[in-house]
Amino acid sequence: MNIKKWWGISNSISLLFLILIGGMWVYATHSYSPNQDQLTKKTEVDAYLSEFLSDRENDEVPTGVFIQSLKFNNSTEVNFTGYIWQTYDRAYTAKYKNPEDIPVGFVLPEAVESESNGAPKFAYRKVKGNKEVIGWYFEATLKQKFEYSKYPFDHKNVWVRLWSNDFKPNKVLVPDFDGYESTDLEKAFGYDTDIVLGDWQLLETFFDYKEKSYNSNFGIFEDDELNAHPELYFNVVLKRRFLNSFVVYILPLAIIACLIFATLMMITKDPNKESSLGMNTSGVIGVCSGLFFIVLLSQVQIREQFAGSDIVYIEYLYPLMYLSLLGVSVNSYLFALPDNGNNRLLYWIHKDDNVHPRLIFWPLLLGSATVITACALLPEESGQDQSRQGQTFGGEKIQVAEMVEVSDVFDILRTEKLEG
Repeated sequence: MNIKKWWGISNSISLLFLILIGGMWVYATHSYSPNQDQLTKKTEVDAYLSEFLSDRENDEVPTGVFIQSLKFNNSTEVNFTGYIWQTYDRAYTAKYKNPEDIPVGFVLPEAVESESNGAPKFAYRKVKGNKEVIGWYFEATLKQKFEYSKYPFDHKNVWVRLWSNDFKPNKVLVPDFDGYESTDLEKAFGYDTDIVLGDWQLLETFFDYKEKSYNSNFGIFEDDELNAHPELYFNVVLKRRFLNSFVVYILPLAIIACLIFATLMMITKDPNKESSLGMNTSGVIGVCSGLFFIVLLSQVQIREQFAGSDIVYIEYLYPLMYLSLLGVSVNSYLFALPDNGNNRLLYWIHKDDNVHPRLIFWPLLLGSATVITACALLPEESGQDQSRQGQTFGGEKIQVAEMVEVSDVFDILRTEKLEG
């Protein structure tokens, strides 16, 4: 057996798998394409509303959003701070001499209770002809569901979902495009250019509508008013910076794989090598046991980070480490057994001082990682926004429902009653 030749073949196959994995990583990192449903100008908003709300005259309220900070509290909560402004008729705002008395014109239905949450605070007002712009500062933690299956090569679309505080079917929030320099496709606007995003890179921002229907009339709507109603979203598209996740999770796995292979290389019956390496079956199993707990703790840390989410890409690599550790331990045990020539497996393992398991270690490990990477990263998502599904109850269309804080609805109704 030409061992040198077989080592060349093994290394070439392993290198090919490494190149394939790296290529798929690069592809997944740059696979985002802009959402084609985003609104970039007023004519697009008018066309959209005329299609979905053609049966009634709409009372439009221009609304703008400016994000000052954004932070992921955990895998399902995002903390936002910034400003939201709205433009009203001067006849409506003139009656409020004290700006603190002006009702907040929007509701954040996905806000959850947290120490950082607070009611929006009046920030500024400015008269523009027969219109007046009212701005509020807000800080809110929003509960949102994200898709992490491609972690750490994922993109996230986080959003600020806006309701009008006036619970009337014809009240519609529309983007205030005049409040930004440019809202063209693939442009990023409405955020502080000095915003600190940590592990994330901001790709683009945009407005869009999502049609929502609910299985309740909230006590005030007629049956014909329960059709899908467009809700305004301000979206922020983020791309995860790969380097941090690579150093924290992937690099340690690569080092552990090298340590497992080094342990496999120490399994020998050559007296000279055995005495110098000082490794026997119990030593190999001891090393594998230590590495097993290191890998296990790392996986537990990832699972805690994505509690409640499906298995992410990086987690699929951990079973490969477990199988490698188990395989090396079993190989060490079988190699210690005497070969009487009757067992083909023992003959295969003992031949040329355990060279066969060494030759197939990297091709088998990297080949499996290549298959896992292809299955996890290559499939295209069924839509540009997997983390925000439509919501409809009843009829023929049933999709994933988002949580709605009903208490917000009653707060709106209570405010409306007091004002009346």
